[in-house]
Amino acid sequence: MKKLLIALLLAAVCAGGIYAGLRYRKEAVLPVQKTEADAAHLAEQLEPIRPAVTVGGMQKHTAKNVNLLDKAQSASEDIKAWITIPDTRIDFPVVQSEDNEFYLDHSVDKTENALGVPFLDCRCLPDFSGFTSIVYGHNVSEMRMFADVASYSRQAFLEQHDTGWLITEHAVQPVHFFGYLTVRSDSPVYHTFFLTESEKADYIDMIFSDAVYTTQQYQPDELKDQRFLLLSTCTFEYEEARGVLIGVIEPAEP
Repeated sequence: MKKLLIALLLAAVCAGGIYAGLRYRKEAVLPVQKTEADAAHLAEQLEPIRPAVTVGGMQKHTAKNVNLLDKAQSASEDIKAWITIPDTRIDFPVVQSEDNEFYLDHSVDKTENALGVPFLDCRCLPDFSGFTSIVYGHNVSEMRMFADVASYSRQAFLEQHDTGWLITEHAVQPVHFFGYLTVRSDSPVYHTFFLTESEKADYIDMIFSDAVYTTQQYQPDELKDQRFLLLSTCTFEYEEARGVLIGVIEPAEP
């Protein structure tokens, strides 16, 4: 009887160990493998369609007779721009669909991909000519996708990486970043429709009052006629926390 009890106990321990191992594989190992596979697949898709102007030194300019996104848009008509910030891992196409859900878990070829693709808010003008243009991207392990947006919570990081480049069909435009906010996902910072100059002024005042920090590059009264680019990602200070990097889109040289 004693031997039987010992055997049953050992069997239970072994079964528990097997269950724990399977659970660990399901909850820890497989998600990491899936993320790595999705990241590799996305990188394979993006390299051939990267705009040639992203290679080497960037200069602002217009290209009226040339589509700078021709290779990218041959892969997907949903690609509206390319955003790159030197010396960070932010170097991606920006897509736009009819909603703000599809590209959370789909790649540029519209196959499922847990990393998604950075996408322009469906309410924003696709040529980035609106007062606010908001681009969303995931904050993924190993500093993938828009994880570097959260790095801008440190002002020193912005001071070292204060300029990005927005490439649209016919222009290369500098983006001068000047502030970072931590907000809830339903924050008015995500507002995209402005009827009056007063609404724009109130929005700018909110940016400066709610920001974690702003630089001295701009004063509120200098910004009412500018266009803003906001890069948004999930952060983890609290439930539904979002990190938002905000910059001014400078017009390209004619």
